[in-house]
Amino acid sequence: MKRLLTILALATFVSAPTQAAQVWSEEFNFGDAPDPNTWSYDLGSWGWGNQELQNYTSSQDNVRVEGGHLVITARQVPGGFTSARIKTQDKFTFQYGTVEARIKVPDVANGLWPAFWTLGNNFSSVGWPHCGEIDVLEMGSGSAIGSGVQNRKVYSTAHWQAQGGYANYGQSLIASQDLSQDFHIWRMEWTPNYIATFLDGQQIWVIDISNPSSFSGEEFHKPHFFLLNLAVGGTFTGIFNQNGITADLPAEYRIDYVRLYDNGHTILSPIGTPYCLGDIPSCPCGNGGHGVSGCGSSTGNGATLDALGSESVSADNLTLRLRGGLPGQPCLFFQGVNRVNNGAGVPLGDGLRCAGSNVVRLQVLTPDAQGEANTTISVASKGGVSIGNLRHYQVWYRDNGISCGSGFNTTNGYSLLWTP
Repeated sequence: MKRLLTILALATFVSAPTQAAQVWSEEFNFGDAPDPNTWSYDLGSWGWGNQELQNYTSSQDNVRVEGGHLVITARQVPGGFTSARIKTQDKFTFQYGTVEARIKVPDVANGLWPAFWTLGNNFSSVGWPHCGEIDVLEMGSGSAIGSGVQNRKVYSTAHWQAQGGYANYGQSLIASQDLSQDFHIWRMEWTPNYIATFLDGQQIWVIDISNPSSFSGEEFHKPHFFLLNLAVGGTFTGIFNQNGITADLPAEYRIDYVRLYDNGHTILSPIGTPYCLGDIPSCPCGNGGHGVSGCGSSTGNGATLDALGSESVSADNLTLRLRGGLPGQPCLFFQGVNRVNNGAGVPLGDGLRCAGSNVVRLQVLTPDAQGEANTTISVASKGGVSIGNLRHYQVWYRDNGISCGSGFNTTNGYSLLWTP
């Protein structure tokens, strides 16, 4: 039996923030399917941990781009239902920021469950709820159905691991109008101190995350990725039998855009394409030899990277911190302005390659017992940076004691937004 720990929000109201610089967006303006450089699919019909009734597919019958919108369609088919669930896992992640999405939900009565949410990008390695989950939008709950407000009642909830068990905290809002009749603006403000959500500027939910150790909420201070899906039935709806689904099908869930704005704390991590492409000799071989590297088959699991200290445009002392590395095993940091596009890289020091022609600095480190290591990066040697620039980083950490070979695990890159 799961241990349920509910945390009361310490803040009761947060004003909708002033919109800042947009740093990323998905406008769904091109092609007839989600951009594969940004989105991938969850597929299958195993219930997804919630006793859901649909089979998620990548078919255009269930997910397409049309007229500037992402359209996810739930359909009834012989033997059940089909729908779609897409995600930016390992392709685009972010930590903190102001998220805005323009969405039109379907008529959910009874049995449809549209959602817009995030998971921690370490989901594949640590599982749920250890990765953390933030639900910006959920509709179609059983309680809303029972009250006849299923097209007006919206939920936002956080889920996480706490003290060896499962914890959540959520709130709901009953809108004054049927939300399935038009597009509406859903917004999330995520800072190091709190997470809050809004519907058309009206607050839905807020949770204080400023002291994560007090509620085991470290999951909300790590990179997350986006998910969009339309489920049929399941625990949230309280409907577990096909005969209980009375919603009009096919039903369309339309997303006009998803945008991310820098709120002064935002860290971008577009990590879908490795900076080091292919098995390039001496990448990364610490002794200058020509062994085959682990770059091409890297999963990106394991360590994470963040920045400490000054991030001003004139800084020459930005500190990069590796967390989750392998204690006692060498780590290699580098910073490059651009990704390597199948190039041979540039030799550095004792033969290290694969960093690209715009390398700022590279340093070999050994993580401590906690798997942490720090290095200081000089950007002045490259003329500094301008406000809004990104700087791309990558980490190698060795999986065994082999000096040169396939024993390095490579992250797929982290990008940090440079702010004044």
